[in-house]
Amino acid sequence: MLRTMPIVILLSILLCCLLSKSEAFSIHSLHQQQSVIDRRTTAISPSSLLSSAADNGNANSDDDELSKLIDRRNQIKRKKKEKQEEEIVPYEPTVDLNLDKLPEFKTERPARRRANSEQKDSESSNDGDGDAKNDKSKKDLPIIDFKGDYDDENDLHVTNRIIASTISWGDPKRNFCASGKLTKRMIKEGKFVPGDLQLAHEKLLENGITFVESSPAYGLASQSAKLSAQHILHRCLQESPKELPETLIVNTLGTSIWSKLTPKRITQSLYDSVELLECSTVELFQVPKSSLYPSTLIVSALSAAVESGCCNYVGVQGVTSKRKLAKISRGLEAADMSLTSNSFEFSLTNRKLEYLFDVCKDLNIIPLVTNPIDDGLASGVYTATNPSGGRTTSLGRPKFSFKELEKLQPLHSVQETVAERVQTRVKREMREIQEKYRPRYGPAPKINTDITTTQVALNYVIAKGGVPMVEVNSPKDAEEVAGSLGWTLTDEEVTMLDNAAALCKL
Repeated sequence: MLRTMPIVILLSILLCCLLSKSEAFSIHSLHQQQSVIDRRTTAISPSSLLSSAADNGNANSDDDELSKLIDRRNQIKRKKKEKQEEEIVPYEPTVDLNLDKLPEFKTERPARRRANSEQKDSESSNDGDGDAKNDKSKKDLPIIDFKGDYDDENDLHVTNRIIASTISWGDPKRNFCASGKLTKRMIKEGKFVPGDLQLAHEKLLENGITFVESSPAYGLASQSAKLSAQHILHRCLQESPKELPETLIVNTLGTSIWSKLTPKRITQSLYDSVELLECSTVELFQVPKSSLYPSTLIVSALSAAVESGCCNYVGVQGVTSKRKLAKISRGLEAADMSLTSNSFEFSLTNRKLEYLFDVCKDLNIIPLVTNPIDDGLASGVYTATNPSGGRTTSLGRPKFSFKELEKLQPLHSVQETVAERVQTRVKREMREIQEKYRPRYGPAPKINTDITTTQVALNYVIAKGGVPMVEVNSPKDAEEVAGSLGWTLTDEEVTMLDNAAALCKL
């Protein structure tokens, strides 16, 4: 018992020691926690609380401004949306898609009609100065006129001294085809359709050939189908692009019509042509000579034509007598008018009426030359070495006999020589020629350098003082005629052609 007592005491002492250490440890931990709390409370001072509050206030104010901007943007979007909803939607008619009721589809080009003078005056009075400049008439557009400085015989100036003739338009005997597609053989034969004539007309205007000669007697065989020369010309006038210059018409009273008319009805015939062509006036009205009517009657008819207001100038056709031509001219002068022109046949191969150039010059009359290439004989295309000219005929034989062409061999040889000389000269002087016309037309005009014998024949007539009225039936013909512009024959070259023609006894 005594032995066990010290052990119990020892254990109790140890237990007390352990309890005292645990209390000390807990008290120490409590003191540490209290110190941490004190440090934290001392760190959060009032000034720091105020500064943090201020920072939070600034952030909140920025958020308020941003929210206001977002609200403003949303309001603007809502207003735009409401405005768009308030706009009236245009009414769109419903389309009947019944294929059986659809109209026939047409591919014709819409006609472009020239406004009359009254419409132009009203438009110019209503529109401003800027619009008036944009609404220029075709006469105001620049025309490439290489003969602008030519010393004209009278007040009538023929641009480029060339007139396109419509003598074959609408005439089946002159290779006109009313419709259909042309084969290669038909093209070689010289056949043409109305579409070719429209393209040819536009190409002529593009190159400054603005005068076109027509007659109510041309293409009478196709008049019932409205495909006579004047019907086709009317279509060309209506569908001509607005940017091209205006077409100036030379109207010739046909011989067949002249024999059926009394002088009193001549003016009515002119009025009918003007009405058919839907133009206010024609530039020149020609009346052929007739053994049935004396000169005084022709003068009365021409005077009545001018007084009617349907033409600007008058002329005669086929008057080969100097005395009769002078008598008609004096008769018109007595009525305070003038005889403007006289047309007659002349070419390199038909020079019988060459004296009329001097006669017309003395009387201040423009000599208009019909058939300037003599149906192709003076063109230099048909030669003794090439009788067909690379073309065929419907009958299968050459257009001219070898005997005719052999006689003209010296002339055709000189024509080729002159064409080569002109080509060399034009190429050498191209820059000088273009600079001559650049101030007048802006960009330098194009000048042909591939000179042909046909173009030499046309310039030969011009060099003699005449105005060739050349037949144009296709775009190729128009291009050929336009190629004769911008250059002339020298006196030496004209003499060469004269001598060659004399050698051929022409």
